[in-house]
Amino acid sequence: MLIQSVFFVFKDSDHVILNKIIGIILSLIFIYELKLLIDKNICNKFSLIFISLFTFFFSFWLALNISHGLETVLYAVCIFLFLKYKNTNVGSFIILILPFIRPEAIILSIFYIIDSKFFSKEFFKRILIVTISSVIYLTYVNYFYSIMTPLPFLLKNTANFNLTKVRNFITIVIIFLPIISYTFKNFSKKSIIYFPLFFFIVYYSFFIDEVMNMFDRYRFPLIGYYLYFLLYEDTKVFKNNYLVITFSAFAILFYCNSLIDQKNYYKYSYSPGMINGPIFLGKYFKKESSIANNKKFNIINCDAGAIAYFSECNLYDDFGLNNATLLLAKKQNNWSIYLEYLKKTDPDYIILISLYEDKYEEYLDFEKRIYDFFLLKNKKPVVIRKFEDNYYYFVYKIK
Repeated sequence: MLIQSVFFVFKDSDHVILNKIIGIILSLIFIYELKLLIDKNICNKFSLIFISLFTFFFSFWLALNISHGLETVLYAVCIFLFLKYKNTNVGSFIILILPFIRPEAIILSIFYIIDSKFFSKEFFKRILIVTISSVIYLTYVNYFYSIMTPLPFLLKNTANFNLTKVRNFITIVIIFLPIISYTFKNFSKKSIIYFPLFFFIVYYSFFIDEVMNMFDRYRFPLIGYYLYFLLYEDTKVFKNNYLVITFSAFAILFYCNSLIDQKNYYKYSYSPGMINGPIFLGKYFKKESSIANNKKFNIINCDAGAIAYFSECNLYDDFGLNNATLLLAKKQNNWSIYLEYLKKTDPDYIILISLYEDKYEEYLDFEKRIYDFFLLKNKKPVVIRKFEDNYYYFVYKIK
């Protein structure tokens, strides 16, 4: 967030390109560590084959996430550096900032405290660091949203055990099987630091919504654990462990196939859809704003990101991702509060998602309530833009 804020000093720069440049710079840390990993295993053919496959897998997944956003790569680098330097001041600083990158990193902070001698000077030092980080973060959240729970948690936390999620979970477990196997065979207080990894494997598999999980960006930072384990864990990972490593290798190949499918979707469907949909609309509202003496329109929409960025208007995310009142009312099915709040925003435009181009039919069930409340049946959309099949933006001008 702080990095993104600095970008706005350079208003004429392409922030998307700057994000990718920073992502590439951060990735140099991984490239250097991967070289060390190859050098470490250069004399063993079996381990070198696996390490080569792992390096390709890691690099491919890393490149995909660099192309899509900065937060995922930054979080992955921070997890790796934290594990590498956890007993130094560098590790203390990283644990201080981790919740500001992803709030769920507080789980890592808890085990960071446990991974010290109880009631020692270091133990109380770690408690102080985690407390300071938590207080600053919660104060920030409460100040901006008047609620202590991070909004992404409220929006994206769910429980879903469908077949696809179970299959992906099994694949990830097999990929990380060398770490899981080692941890439970050699259990000690030292191995406690791996427990957040096991928690996140389960959490990201079943308890978080897949909305905007492009390139499986939620799970990607966990790969930092794998690199640390292969490089710095004081064990011979490949000794008498051929079966586990072989299973992991096949799971990696299976997962690569899934990432290739996501890459093709991103290239041939998602990216053209973004250009034709949100980016076009953002620039459209920017132009309309300049015609209206640079008025910042109030716009209700569920895809607030790109439209808000390119239009520089006031976007009200009807999912509630940037507004606690909307999110809580929606989760509690309190639709009278939800709709009255939207009315108070005094919208200039409302953008709804339709299944069809020639007539409005809600893609999101709750948007039908907005459609009815604002009597949009009596209005014709001023703009219709296609994102992909069965996903069209209907833009209604309210005033």
